[in-house]
Amino acid sequence: MHKIFTSVLAGVITASVALIGASSAPAAPLVSQSAAPEIIGGTKSPATPWAVQLVYKQADGKTYSCTGIAIAASWVLTADHCVSDSVGMTAYYSNSTSNLGTGITADKLYNSPQGDVALVHLSKPKPLSSYPVVAQSYVTKAGDKGTIYGYGKRANGAASDGLYQANNTVTGVGIDLFSAPAIHVKGDNGAANAGDSGGPLFIGGKIVGILSLGDVANPGADIHAGAEYTNVTPIRQWIKNTSGV
Repeated sequence: MHKIFTSVLAGVITASVALIGASSAPAAPLVSQSAAPEIIGGTKSPATPWAVQLVYKQADGKTYSCTGIAIAASWVLTADHCVSDSVGMTAYYSNSTSNLGTGITADKLYNSPQGDVALVHLSKPKPLSSYPVVAQSYVTKAGDKGTIYGYGKRANGAASDGLYQANNTVTGVGIDLFSAPAIHVKGDNGAANAGDSGGPLFIGGKIVGILSLGDVANPGADIHAGAEYTNVTPIRQWIKNTSGV
């Protein structure tokens, strides 16, 4: 059920690229040309029921967190590197990082056959009135405008107080943590940072990408920093076969 890449993840973390911000713990490293990030700049998101904070532990005993997207009552879409080797994952449906509310434990984690994408199955459903749509197809096109979301760190590594979003522009085709096709973007009014890993890239109102890596390990306060979002459409059928969505 799971892809094993413990050594790869360890190497990535050691190599240093962090982008998986934690809401109540130290930020976990992403990986990459650098690694996944949190949103720097951007704007505070309005009420966004489908946004999920995933909090978990890994082999080192430390607690980390990633961003996830509820796509059905029992299913959350996120990054593969967020679920591999994770223990005791809990999903929080709160846009605040200080008031998480009651969490729902995950009972199954599924790694995609290609790319930095995963599905989290919840032990009990969390029905919402509506869910974001995962695109059936998307061909990367430079100049396309999109929106990213995440609970990651703010400028210069400051902890985030909640969910933020930012406008980004596609610059071309990229490569994600697992050498799969990615959508490379640059921030317009905000950029991804640690903790945003697993967060979505929306283009045309649909999810086309999942945050995998950042161009640099520490974007500082650069709202125009770049990032790699795994293109979810090549594995759209796997998402449907696994989650029914």
